[in-house]
Amino acid sequence: MVRRTAVRRLVLICLAAVGLWMLLIVQSHAGTIVVDLSVEQGPMLHRANGYLVSIEPTEPATSLIAPLKPTSFRGNAGYVLSNYDRLTQVGVKEFQLTLGLVFHHLALQIFDINQIGLDGNYAPWLAHVDRVIDQVLERRLQVLWDIYNEPDLAALPLNENARLKEGWRLAYRRIKERIPGAQVVGPSVSRYRLLQPFLEWSQSQDVFPDVVAYHEYGDPSGALGYVDDLRNYLYAHGLTRPISVNEILGQESWTIAGYTAGVIAAYERADILSAMRACWPDPQDMSRGSVENTCDNPTLDGLLYVDRRSKRPGWHIYHTYAEMRGVRVSTITDSPTLHALAALEKPAGTLRLLLGKYEDSSAEDTRVVIRSTRGRVWSAQNEQLYVCAERIPDVGSAPLETPVVTLNHALPISESEISFILPDFYHSDAYRLVLGPSTSCPKPR
Repeated sequence: MVRRTAVRRLVLICLAAVGLWMLLIVQSHAGTIVVDLSVEQGPMLHRANGYLVSIEPTEPATSLIAPLKPTSFRGNAGYVLSNYDRLTQVGVKEFQLTLGLVFHHLALQIFDINQIGLDGNYAPWLAHVDRVIDQVLERRLQVLWDIYNEPDLAALPLNENARLKEGWRLAYRRIKERIPGAQVVGPSVSRYRLLQPFLEWSQSQDVFPDVVAYHEYGDPSGALGYVDDLRNYLYAHGLTRPISVNEILGQESWTIAGYTAGVIAAYERADILSAMRACWPDPQDMSRGSVENTCDNPTLDGLLYVDRRSKRPGWHIYHTYAEMRGVRVSTITDSPTLHALAALEKPAGTLRLLLGKYEDSSAEDTRVVIRSTRGRVWSAQNEQLYVCAERIPDVGSAPLETPVVTLNHALPISESEISFILPDFYHSDAYRLVLGPSTSCPKPR
C-alpha cells in the first residue's frame, strides 16, 4: 500500500512537471521567424493598402500620400466625388462609395438609414440614390456601390429590420437598372459574426452583393480564420465572390505599431480584394475643443499626427508595405503574437520584410532565419549579403520622424540558410528589413 502510494505520488509529480514545462513553452514565445524563399505564394498585390475618408482635396500634402501607394478608398459620396481625381493620380483604383450611414449629413451626401421607409415611404431614399448615380454617370467615374455602412448599428439592426432590407433591395435594383455591370458591395456590417444572416436573405431575394464586405478589428492572428470561414460559406452556397474587409484596425489598438504590421500582413496573405484602414477618435487631437475623430481630419486615418504633417509609426509601416514588390514568399512564426510578411524582387535579389509583435511579453531575442538563399538573394558572384534592419518602435499616438536603424552590415553567407538576431524587438514594435547584394540603410534626413 505504501509502495503504491509512493508510485502514485511520483506519477503526479511527473505529470505536474510536464504540465509546467508545457506552460512555460506556451508562455515563452521563442520568437523565430522563418522565411522560405523556395515557397512562392503569388504576387504582392497590396490588398490591405486602403483608406477611409480621412483626406481633403488639398490636405494632407500629396508628398505624404504618394509614397504609401494607396490602392483603395472608401467613403460616402461627398468624400469620393471631391477626392476621386487626386486619389486616382496617386494610384487608387478601387473606390467604394457608401450611400447610407446611421446619421444624416446633407453636404457630404449622407442619408440616415434610420429614415428609410418611414410610414412606408421609400421615395426619399431612392431620390438620394438617383442623385448620386447622376453625379457618377456625369463624371464617368468607376466606383463600387457600398449601399450601407454598419447597418447593424441602426436603431433596429439590419437582420431584424424589414425596412432596411427593402431599402437594400430597392437600391440594389435601381443601381443595376441604371448602370449595367455595376458592382454592389455589402453589407459592410460592423462584425463578421453578423454577416451570414443577411447573406442568406439577400440570396433568397436575388440581391446578393457582388463583393461581400464586413468590418473586423480583432487580433491579427484570427483574421485569416474569418476569411476562410466566409469562403467556405460561399462555396457551400454555390457562390464565388470577392471579399473586402472594408474596415480594419480597432479602436483600442489602431496606434500600436506591431498590431498595425500584423493586420496588414494577415490581410495581404488572405488574398482578398481589399482592406481599408478604419478611423477612430484621436486622443491627441483637441482642435475643435474636444477629442477629434480621424474620420473628420485629413490625417490618413491617423497615420499622420494632429499637425497633419508629422508621421506616426503607422505611416512608416504602410510605407514599408508599399515598397514591397515582386512575389510573396512563405513566412512562418513560432508564436501567434509574432507576424511577418516577405516579398522577393527578381532578378535583383532584394528581399523585404515587414514584421510586427502584438501583446508579446517575451524577453527572449527574436531570430530571423532565411532559407534557400543561394541564387535568390545572392549568387556565386556575390561575396556578401547586406542587411538593413530598422525598428519602428511602438510610441503610441506620438509622432515618429524616422525608424531606428539597428543593423546595417554584411551577413555571413552559407549554402542554404542565413540567420541573425533582431536587436531590441519589444512587446508591440514593428520592424522593416531589406536584404540584398548591395543593400544599405537610408541616410538620416
